Formats: sequence, C-alpha cells, structure tokens
Amino acid sequence: MKKAAILVTGILFFFFQNALAQQITENENSSPIDKSIYFSAGLNFSLPVHIMMYRSHRLAVGVNARAFKKISPKTELGLKFDYDYRFIKSKSKKLITPESTLEERALHSNFSLFCLKPNIQFDLGSNWYLGAETGVGYVLSDADPHFGLGFVSEFAGPQQFGICSGLYLGKYLLVGPQKDKIGISMDLTQFLAHGHAENSLGLKFCYVFNKHHSS
Repeated sequence: MKKAAILVTGILFFFFQNALAQQITENENSSPIDKSIYFSAGLNFSLPVHIMMYRSHRLAVGVNARAFKKISPKTELGLKFDYDYRFIKSKSKKLITPESTLEERALHSNFSLFCLKPNIQFDLGSNWYLGAETGVGYVLSDADPHFGLGFVSEFAGPQQFGICSGLYLGKYLLVGPQKDKIGISMDLTQFLAHGHAENSLGLKFCYVFNKHHSS
C-alpha cells in the first residue's frame, strides 16, 4: 500500500500547486473574490476496500462538517471534520472467546474514526466539483480505546493516530426557490500509518448553508 500512499500524496501536491497558480492568474485579472466563510454538513456512508479491514468490517456511517472560503472564483480552501463509525461483520462477534487476545477482540469490534483535514475544492462547471484533503486521524476501538487499528498487522501494535487523506468527485443539486445546494460525492479515503494505508470508498452527502459570516 506504500505505492497508493505515494500516489495520493503526489496528487494532493499537484492539486495545491495548481490551486496556487490558478489563484495568482485570476487575481491578476482583478476579479472580485467572495470573502465570506461558508459552512456545510452532512452524512457519510462507506465500505472498506483493503483486504485486511474488508475481512472483518463492513459499512461505516458517519457525519461530516466543513468550513470554507473562496480563494478564486473556482477554488475553495476549507477545513473538514469527518466522523465515521465502522461496523464489523454480523458473525464476527461469535469469533471472540474468553481466551481471545486484545488484537483479536479489536479485529472483531466496531471502531470510530475522527479526522480533521485541510481541504481544497475545485469548481469543474455544471455544478460538478473535485476535492482533495489530508490531515490527522484518530481511532477509538470498542474493544479498547487505546488500541485503535492495532489489529492490522502492518501497524505492528496499537495504532490510534495516522494520516487521513481523501480524493472526491461530486455534484451539487440545486433545490428550492433559494437554490439551496445539496452535494453528493464519491470519496476515496485512507488512513496511513507506518507506510501502510487502509482504504475505504463511499458516498458523502452535504448541505451548504446559505447563511455565512464575513471575514
């Protein structure tokens, strides 16, 4: 999974470099930039797509929240918070016995993942958008809050902290007379630690609030 981590890091660097060049070009054209701060919030649904976690866990349900502002007419910088609660397979609990080790109990237990990620998003036109993000992730296992994702053998022991990154492609739906925006995106996310990444793929829904505060 090191190649996947390097690829995501390279793509994120490319996005940030592109955004900076775009901002400079558009600022030179003296187009007015909206300096307001906006907020969005919504729901997450995802499945693990890496073989280690896929063997034991399935659906994750969670919430997302994002604060952002425009740095150019087609580019936004923001800060996103994600919370996901991932469930084990239905038969997984039956595999735990009184003799099970902490690693085995964590392997067959639900866990929570908290992520805080600086975020960049591009307007692709026709209400489509593309985004990238990377930040810190923190895991709490139902088996033991100090063990985290330690059941993944590549992490070599208890693992609570890691780097959370994501790439996503979505579309805004305009609804109501005020043209409120509801976003639906396909997200590829990863939790990276010790050179190993656990990946998930899912849908995220968000509502962009019309009310905002000027900076």
